[in-house]
Amino acid sequence: MLGTCKVESHARGEHLFRAGDVAEYFYILLSGHLRLVKTSAQGDETVMHFLTEAGSFAEAVSFAGRSYPVECQVVENCEIVAIPRTAYLGILKSAPDVLGDVLASLLRWERFFLEEIYKLRHTRPIQRIAAFLIDFEDRNGATIDGASGKNFPDKRQIASRIGITPETFSRSLRKLEATGAISAGPKLQVLDRAALLELAR
Repeated sequence: MLGTCKVESHARGEHLFRAGDVAEYFYILLSGHLRLVKTSAQGDETVMHFLTEAGSFAEAVSFAGRSYPVECQVVENCEIVAIPRTAYLGILKSAPDVLGDVLASLLRWERFFLEEIYKLRHTRPIQRIAAFLIDFEDRNGATIDGASGKNFPDKRQIASRIGITPETFSRSLRKLEATGAISAGPKLQVLDRAALLELAR
């Protein structure tokens, strides 16, 4: 299978795939930062997920032989491995033990989306923002002298990702900043992780 895989480098602003493209590949992110976006018929974009850590994605839609339901945009220069669907299905048939790894990955994504549905229904905007910042920081490295040294996504993208309007996001961000847990501008910065964790509960 290794002979059929492709290691690719993509620059910021490029698309790995677009909604409607046939899912001939699934991918492993080696480095960089991607985002999955759904665009409405009116042209409004909703950020479905940020991909910032090494791992596979798009397995389920690829194995089903369907079209990608979202587009994948490159936020920061990235390196990925593109794995052909047909080659991997052949491996699964000849080595059934590999199927366990595939199922584990699919279950991880299912658990992730179930948690997202719960957050949308049962948590307040300020909790969602705090939880997003903590999660993003956890997936992207340690803090520096108690303050986050990471560049968080654009504020409008975060609002889209956690399912709140930009106006509600701005109001909630001001409330968070008033607690001393974060600095809201010009770039988001976590100042008190313990306080932010408490607000995320």
